[in-house]
Amino acid sequence: MKRLEHTLKHIEGELQSLGLWEEEQPPIHDLQSQMPFCYDTLRLPQWLQWVFLPRWHQVIQTRDSIPKKSDIHSIAEYYFKEAGINAKHLLISIRRFDDLITEWNGPEGRRH
Repeated sequence: MKRLEHTLKHIEGELQSLGLWEEEQPPIHDLQSQMPFCYDTLRLPQWLQWVFLPRWHQVIQTRDSIPKKSDIHSIAEYYFKEAGINAKHLLISIRRFDDLITEWNGPEGRRH
C-alpha cells in the first residue's frame, strides 16, 4: 500500500505543478456522473483531483477491495495529447498506478 500511496502523492504533485489543480470543487452533481471518468461533466484533471484521488485515499484508509485492473493511462495519454499539455511525468505516475493495481492482483498479489 505504501507504493500506491506514494504514487497517488506523485499524481497530485504533478497536477499541481502543471497548474491543473483547482481550489474550488465542481458542483456535487458533476462529481456524481455515472459515465466513466465523469467525462460528460468533468475534464480529466478535475476527475483525477475530485473523484479518483479521494476515492483511492479512502480505499487505502478503509482497506476496501481493489479492482482487478486499471487502465487510466490510455485515456490520460489521449486527453493530454489532445489538450496539448506536456504531462510526461504525470503520465508516468498514472502508468505506475495502473501497473501497481495489476501487480496487486497478480499471482503473488496483495503484498504491496
